[in-house]
Amino acid sequence: MGAVMSPRPRVLHLFSGWNWVEPALSIVDLCRQLGRQGHVVDLACARAPEGRTNSLEQHARERHVDPILDFRLEKSFNPFVNLPDIHSLTEFLDREEVQIVHVHTAHDHYIGSRAARRANSQPSVVRTNHLGAPLPPTWHNRRVIRGHTDGWVALAPSCRDEDVRAFDLNPARAIAVEAAVDLERFNPASSRSDVRPALGLSPEHVVAGFVSDSENGQSFELVQQSFAKAMRAEPLLRLLVIGRGPQRAMPELGIADRAVFAGYRVVDYAEHLAAMDFEIFPAPGSDGSCPVAREAMAMGKPVIAGRSGLLPELVEDGRCGLVADESVEKLAEAIARLARNRSLREKLGRAAAAKAKEKFDIERQAEAIADLYHRMAEGA
Repeated sequence: MGAVMSPRPRVLHLFSGWNWVEPALSIVDLCRQLGRQGHVVDLACARAPEGRTNSLEQHARERHVDPILDFRLEKSFNPFVNLPDIHSLTEFLDREEVQIVHVHTAHDHYIGSRAARRANSQPSVVRTNHLGAPLPPTWHNRRVIRGHTDGWVALAPSCRDEDVRAFDLNPARAIAVEAAVDLERFNPASSRSDVRPALGLSPEHVVAGFVSDSENGQSFELVQQSFAKAMRAEPLLRLLVIGRGPQRAMPELGIADRAVFAGYRVVDYAEHLAAMDFEIFPAPGSDGSCPVAREAMAMGKPVIAGRSGLLPELVEDGRCGLVADESVEKLAEAIARLARNRSLREKLGRAAAAKAKEKFDIERQAEAIADLYHRMAEGA
């Protein structure tokens, strides 16, 4: 595709939408880190509607990433919107001599790849699969991806390999890179205030943690039922719930005096993770990269995980936590096992922190993706 390019190709990341949702955070952080490493990287996203806050644009600027807002990038396949976007993006790619277009959703993949194929410079197209699971080989995905993708990034080797098979991708240009975590913030060695006393938790309590939101209510019910079963044999066991989700215990389970609801935390979120002895994470939820589990691991907390998505690969049963079937009985067994075995918790927690330090570093993620860019540039 075109002539041989420079060692550090110019890169444009596309993200359809304006909301500050995952994987927006990981994309912004990646762009910032690539820029710190000397790469010329831009991020284009949709402009937030008038008066709307908590936008990608707002948070990107706070992180010193100045987004390009010249394209509509609406999350819909509407020719009256898509065709002008493709036309204006094609002109941008040629004018700015972009050599890599990095896309993150089906919509911006469609827009970005069509513009790249029309551009005189013929930039390469890289797609990241943020699901934490192989992309389903639907007709729509095949139409967007096959023949329109030059490089591929997945969160786990199993996802990468399945995506390569499903969409006939070049395996030499497909990589698996762990999602990154802010290891400075989520650092078990950092000095921070102890929030346990304010939560009514004493040093002898064994605290199981769960991060709740409005989208994992079913998981929260399972956690409560499992906790209720496990607590009968473990009088010191407590449940700490963080997040926007349900803020009360199911009355029929009789766990109200054992559960603490801390609400949604921002500034002191890491302090509340530190108050846990282990975290319960039955299912990936809306973000397949499982940032909540990764943050707990980075804090040196073992994770009790379900078997869906990339959780088994992430936690590695018996290494960084326990992997259990998503049933009341199996989760309760895992909760009780960690609750009664401090040495096991500490062993798994140390391994979790070590894995996070090795695998979840944003510098490592950026270097791996930059290496893919370079290899694509050299072989263009």
